[in-house]
Amino acid sequence: MDTALDTHLAHAALEAASAAAPYLRAHVRQGTSFDTKHDFHDPVTIHDKAVEAALHHLLGVAVPGSHVLGEETGETVLTAAAHPARPEVAPEPTSSRWCQAVDALDGLADRVRWIVDPIDGTSNFACGMPWFCTSIGVELDGQRVAGAIVAPMLREAWVADSTRAWYEDGQGNVRELDAKGATSEREAVLICYYPGPSLFGPDPHTVAERFARIVHAHQSTRRTGASALDLAHVASGWLGGMMGFSFGPWDMAAGTHIVEVAGGSIEDVDPEGVLPHGLRPVILAAGAGLDLATAREVMGEVVADLSSR
Repeated sequence: MDTALDTHLAHAALEAASAAAPYLRAHVRQGTSFDTKHDFHDPVTIHDKAVEAALHHLLGVAVPGSHVLGEETGETVLTAAAHPARPEVAPEPTSSRWCQAVDALDGLADRVRWIVDPIDGTSNFACGMPWFCTSIGVELDGQRVAGAIVAPMLREAWVADSTRAWYEDGQGNVRELDAKGATSEREAVLICYYPGPSLFGPDPHTVAERFARIVHAHQSTRRTGASALDLAHVASGWLGGMMGFSFGPWDMAAGTHIVEVAGGSIEDVDPEGVLPHGLRPVILAAGAGLDLATAREVMGEVVADLSSR
């Protein structure tokens, strides 16, 4: 593929996500109220909706007629009439790389699909915790080619095109990403979203035994609540891996791409057999060269349980 195009798509995603960061920083600890979606474990705030609407406008400016799959609004075609500007939430960028991207991407239209999570880690955001981010994955002609993850409170960003993954901090420093870190389970910190509310089932003793195996195999386990940001840290070589079972495509699209371009590995499963690699709800991400055998074994057992339901 044309490397220039995927780089411009990565830049457009990064600039759009970064444009919303000041708004999110301003509202994160302002007593945010929230509604719930599927159940009370799945909150959504007015800021999720505001940021997604603002990103729809910016991404539509970058590629008019492109498609977007968003966590809050589903899939739609981006047009100026349907998606007005929200400068109070995310003003249009003025950087040279944004302007160059807009020029280079002219005419791509529906060849591009953006996969957007306006606030990954909504529960964290709503209670004032800094571990949340904006995540934008990008497909060109049906293939994932770019992704950007911006953490407003950390003032950090992780980005990839199809061949290069890099990190940017708030001081203008840029470095290449390398997912090589821990070399064994015993050295690895694993972000583990097992068991979740839907996975206890009729046999909690088996669930507890599986979780105990995971805990004993790794240096430490965590459940941080923002899967895209977890994946960014795997891509950096800071975390050994991440495992979970109920993610949406918007949770995974940018982070899985960045991990793989940075040299890490993604093993994923869709029990329904619908979603492509990188967007599936069941995932085990690992740093470069790291074999997370225990987590893989548990993942296989849980997938078998899910398939038999």
